[in-house]
Amino acid sequence: MGVRGLTTYLNYNSNIFMKDYDLHNTNLVIDGHSLCAQLYRSLNCFSAFGGDYDKFAAYVKTFFKNLKKCKVTPYVIFDGSYEKRKLRTAHSRLRSKIYGASRLDPVTQGSLQIFPLLLRDVFKEVLQELTVMYTICEFEADDEIAALARYLSCPVLSYDSDFFIYNVVYIPFNTLEIKPKQIILNEKKVFAMECRIYKVEFLTKHFGGIEKELLPLLATLLGNDFVEKKVFCKFFSQLKTPKGKKSKNEQQRCIHGLFLWLQNETLESAITKIIGRLKNHQKNKVFAIIMKSINGYNKKECKSLKYFNLSNDSIDDIIDIKMPEEMNDDDIDDQSDENRSLSSNDESDKESNSGSDIEESLPEWFAEGIRHKTIPHSFINLYTHHLHFCSPQAEDYLQDDAHYCILPILRYAFDILTDFEQEHFVYVSREKDCNYKRIFVGKEYAVSKPIILPISQLIGSQLHAYFYNFFKEKLPQLDFEVLKLLPSNFQLFGLALLWWVSNCDVSVGQLQSLIMCFTYLDAIDEKVGSTRSYFHFNNKFSNKILELKERSVTEISDDLQMNKNKVQYDDCIVAAAILLKNFEIDETIRKKPKSYNSRRIHTFAQFQCCLYAINSLNTLCGSPFESTIYSKSYNGTFIYNMALKLEKERDPMLYLQKYLFGATSVLCFYKSLNMIICRLINELNLKFKDCNMGKKKNRRRKTDEEITFLIKEFESEVKI
Repeated sequence: MGVRGLTTYLNYNSNIFMKDYDLHNTNLVIDGHSLCAQLYRSLNCFSAFGGDYDKFAAYVKTFFKNLKKCKVTPYVIFDGSYEKRKLRTAHSRLRSKIYGASRLDPVTQGSLQIFPLLLRDVFKEVLQELTVMYTICEFEADDEIAALARYLSCPVLSYDSDFFIYNVVYIPFNTLEIKPKQIILNEKKVFAMECRIYKVEFLTKHFGGIEKELLPLLATLLGNDFVEKKVFCKFFSQLKTPKGKKSKNEQQRCIHGLFLWLQNETLESAITKIIGRLKNHQKNKVFAIIMKSINGYNKKECKSLKYFNLSNDSIDDIIDIKMPEEMNDDDIDDQSDENRSLSSNDESDKESNSGSDIEESLPEWFAEGIRHKTIPHSFINLYTHHLHFCSPQAEDYLQDDAHYCILPILRYAFDILTDFEQEHFVYVSREKDCNYKRIFVGKEYAVSKPIILPISQLIGSQLHAYFYNFFKEKLPQLDFEVLKLLPSNFQLFGLALLWWVSNCDVSVGQLQSLIMCFTYLDAIDEKVGSTRSYFHFNNKFSNKILELKERSVTEISDDLQMNKNKVQYDDCIVAAAILLKNFEIDETIRKKPKSYNSRRIHTFAQFQCCLYAINSLNTLCGSPFESTIYSKSYNGTFIYNMALKLEKERDPMLYLQKYLFGATSVLCFYKSLNMIICRLINELNLKFKDCNMGKKKNRRRKTDEEITFLIKEFESEVKI
């Protein structure tokens, strides 16, 4: 939710409300989505190219390794579905995200906070790799985070002003020094992360002992997802607010005035005076909202304990206050305005009524699926609200939404979750004018139901049948046995490539740039490490590189070689010394930012959508294939730069053989992956586009030639 203006107010007076703290030897409850966003902001990645997920993963690993170094045990909790009351906020934020993403380019990427599509999943990949405990809530996670922190008697790490209201020890992320420092503790040297902590006691003590139970009223009065601030305009018209330089704007004066007013109130008296300033038709609803907010901020029950293997014996202490009786309007000093118009939040929100309202009664199979990560996060709102939001990213905003190519997959996932009983769901798409629109995704996208039983009753092999059934109908000539010749961690990536080529305008160079990126991140990184500095690497291995240039080069084998363990260390050094430049922004773009090609970026945005949707469908269907590790598959800057080179070439493979001369085993691994993908493309009778978009006359003839050349070339050199 967030309390507007409260972070600014408390930061302005941070010496009063926050104390220095050394984070060491403790549990720590982490707001997963907040930390993911803050780490990405502090990394300064190249968002305009669609996400450098390998760099982000390395940064997240460093963060959690630093926590371990300081003997801090993290418990990470993520939000699940939108709550119905947040749908209007979600629509509003979507509009601003679309506007921001439409302005994204290499110049603006430093100032615009646009999160790449796969970012949160990369964050979770790292948690799984490091065996960091995490869970996903059915709905919003704030109450669960606070309840777990109280249970463990430990701090919360987030960057959300709500935690100034919860009665927890709170570490705002912007106060945390990520790099550990040595301190002396009990005459021993230990590592700790310097930060600042906030406690409710610091605030209540400063304001003369305000009852901490009153603080949720502050959040309600200032406006939250339950009720807008303007509902209380009559109350604020009678509230004394300070004047002077310390209170910089109206919101800050309101916050300070509320703290001063609450000093002299009990919970009952404050609620009575607030309700007394409302119109009669508003009183019951606002009173219910106030009580729900108060009990939410004081919640003790924590469902997440079960999923962290902790015992749960907490029972919520429900605060029960009766609805105030009618009262006069003279309880607050200052003149009143009886005729002031009040803006109610009672009207139905048309944008929120797009699906079902089942927040209080999620079936057990679905709730457990979320917690055990068998229901992908991207599909949760499909079930709870029959709704799916686009995720604005770097793409061409003069073209259609990049997500359109995956609507059949979304429709199939929706049908599986709702047992094929619903007519449609709503996809909230971006418009070309940077607004959004709602699209009803109906049965024209549907695929037949393969098994009579609902998803809640299916076992492993039956779930797998759902996955194969979709592609059997949508790509009927796809030979899964050929697909399974690929390395297991590349099979879904390969399937996404096929879906991408079949549904989007893709050039041969773009396809091969993606396969080369996978080759680097999966095979080369494993041998030489994940350094991304071209000059540092070439300086470090300068003598070795000169030595390798003098050796005799072996010919590329005719056999398929898709075992990355057979890629030679020396060949990886040769390849890395050449390819590392592609992880940095190309010099032509630095000198001429207008040369940034948003049409090329758009095509790769479509591929990310395909990769994400197919991996999510795979998870929903019981994981018949190994999930793609995004951080070991995709670096947007590298892919863009490689495509820039390969799209200019009549024969991309011949170019790569010259470009990576001497890296024989690397080329053999790459070439083998490429051969299988191109064979499947040929069997599916898919067509590439001409990378020279201006020439349309020879497009079909030229693309046919490209495919024929690739297939014949590979078949002549590679034995299956």
